[in-house]
Amino acid sequence: MIALLLAYRPFTDPLPVGSGLAWTLALFLPLVLGVAVAYKTIKLDNLAHVPGQAMRLAVQIVVFMAASAALITLFTR
Repeated sequence: MIALLLAYRPFTDPLPVGSGLAWTLALFLPLVLGVAVAYKTIKLDNLAHVPGQAMRLAVQIVVFMAASAALITLFTR
């Protein structure tokens, strides 16, 4: 048991999340929304503006991540 725990390297051998891209996206979107809501809740003075501003920030994060992935894919081929 100890040998198995010592052999695990979390960043070089990550645990499988699911069986494909669908699980990764299903876990990515709530994470982005949670980060956007938490950030906007701290930064805005009027909390009535949080839902709209958080959605805008979440969309910006997703678009930037998609563009970054496309650029990395383009440059590494």
